[in-house]
Amino acid sequence: MEIFELILLMLSAVFISNVISRFIPSIAVPLIQVALGIILAIPLGDHSMDLNPELFLLLFMAPLLFNDGANVDKKALWRQRKSIISLSLGLVFLTVGVLGMFIHYLLPTIPYAAAFALAAALAPTDAVAVSALAEKVQMPHKVMHTLEGESLINDASGLVSFQFAVLALVTGTFSLMTASTTFVLLSVGGVLLGAILSSLKIMFMRLLRQLGIENETSFMLMEILLPFLIFMVAEAVGVNGILAVVSGGLVHSMSYKRMNPETAQLNTLSKNTWSVITFSLNGLVFVLLGTQLPSILQKIWANHDLDKGMLFVYIIAITGLLLSIRFLWLLFFRNFESEIISSWKERLKSTFLYTISGVRGTITLVSALSLPLVLGNGNTFIERDLLIFLASGVIITTLLLANFSLPLFAPRKIKAEKNINNDVEIDMLRTIIKELKRYQTEANKAAISKVIKIYNERIFALSDSEELFESGKKLRIKAIEWQLENTKKLVLEKDIDVRVAVPVFKRLYKKYFAMTRQKKRHKDLFYRQIWRKRIRSLRLRPLSGEERRQQRALLQDENNRFVVKQVKELQNPQFSEEVKDLFILRFERRDPNVSNESTTGSVQDLMDFATQMERELIQTNFETGKLTRKEMKSYRDNLLAIENAIQFVE
Repeated sequence: MEIFELILLMLSAVFISNVISRFIPSIAVPLIQVALGIILAIPLGDHSMDLNPELFLLLFMAPLLFNDGANVDKKALWRQRKSIISLSLGLVFLTVGVLGMFIHYLLPTIPYAAAFALAAALAPTDAVAVSALAEKVQMPHKVMHTLEGESLINDASGLVSFQFAVLALVTGTFSLMTASTTFVLLSVGGVLLGAILSSLKIMFMRLLRQLGIENETSFMLMEILLPFLIFMVAEAVGVNGILAVVSGGLVHSMSYKRMNPETAQLNTLSKNTWSVITFSLNGLVFVLLGTQLPSILQKIWANHDLDKGMLFVYIIAITGLLLSIRFLWLLFFRNFESEIISSWKERLKSTFLYTISGVRGTITLVSALSLPLVLGNGNTFIERDLLIFLASGVIITTLLLANFSLPLFAPRKIKAEKNINNDVEIDMLRTIIKELKRYQTEANKAAISKVIKIYNERIFALSDSEELFESGKKLRIKAIEWQLENTKKLVLEKDIDVRVAVPVFKRLYKKYFAMTRQKKRHKDLFYRQIWRKRIRSLRLRPLSGEERRQQRALLQDENNRFVVKQVKELQNPQFSEEVKDLFILRFERRDPNVSNESTTGSVQDLMDFATQMERELIQTNFETGKLTRKEMKSYRDNLLAIENAIQFVE
């Protein structure tokens, strides 16, 4: 099978995993992706994706770590610096040392260097995986900030340790003093190189803007290529490429600090693009793991020197020691707590939460899959499949443990909470609608109706969907009743021919019975009488096609006018203004003498007016304390996205 077809299959599996997770929210997405990968491996047979380890690091680690560095909360990172440094440096190096010796003790056939390489791969945590798990529980903000910062730094420290262990495995030599000195030099060099290259990219973009070149697509392509460029240059120079892309991401995020229309639009495009890239890459790694597991298991089962049953015991033992080291470090080096917890029960609960949240994921898997295929002496690295199997087992075990244990230490999210923060935004949108109605005239009525419809739909998206559905359903039933009533009136007054009215009656009654769940025998007497009139009318002069079209158009116009009139006169608190407005817009017929072109400019002007009003309301609510700074930024980003999509309104 061609490599391109294989990639398409795995990307399809990533997409399917996201769909399945909506139906099975209790199962973490990475677990679903691994399962789909295993299923995908069945039809693939002997076809597999064998990536060069260095290429694997470049394709997956460079963009993922760059994006992590760009999106991490810098202020939170600085506030939690003590706990983050403690967890990402002290805990990582302790884990590598203790766990490496333990792995060699369990499996003496694995060389020390390979055991330390596996320990280094298992040391980093994965904030992406725990974020997916945290969607169903209320993780404290401080815990999430600490985990994100820890993941960012320990990705680098763990991968650097992994690279030194692999170097020792390949060359067969290792010096702690040389490694420590080299670690510092390569780390500092990587950080400086990443910052310099990212700064040069920012200056280059500013130069292009000064020359009048403003092309979001080209700028976005430069941004996507930047992490790969940084990693390749760092590796060519001889400094650490991992730390280079992390520092490059941190510096790159500074380019969005100066907010102007061009930068704001590029920022929105960047967020949307990177969200697709990171989700796809993270998903591909776990799907790839699933595709590799059957072949790895087959090779391990073919090895008669291994006790197959004990392998699963080893996985549990390694996972247990890994989490125990983390638990004890958190318990005795308690600088991750900003407040003093007097109760031992609360202290243990908090420590367990931090411990279980240390899920292993993408970084561990990428490291394991990037283990060398051949050693420095030219021999095949026969323990490679075993190490990948152990790493995969630990990943799945920590994911399962967190998936089912997190709800025990953190309260479940309450769906109702989602509407609390929406109240302010709904009030703002209603205020804008009222202001737009004040400016409404016969000349701009069609244009204002378009803008009001946009704002009403936004209110619907933020409100209680079940309540709105019931309210809208009741009004739709009333609208059908009003159309039936008006159609009867027009037939009795002989304004509409009975032969034109009968199909309308059938259609309206069909909708009415479907919505009210009434039986068809409940049709009124007039409906039966109209059928007799239709039969008698067959003896009359037949209607031409043009006459039928004119009568149908007249009937529709008259029914629409009647429904609009009834909705405007409706005085019932169960029907909100938003619901009534949408029905008026739905049934109100546009004046045929008013062309689309004549309203285009006014719609654009009114939309600009409405968004400017919304921007001012956001600022006012922030100044009065109704919105936090983070909420204000989120609302402004959403407003910018809406402004960018205005062109689709016309």
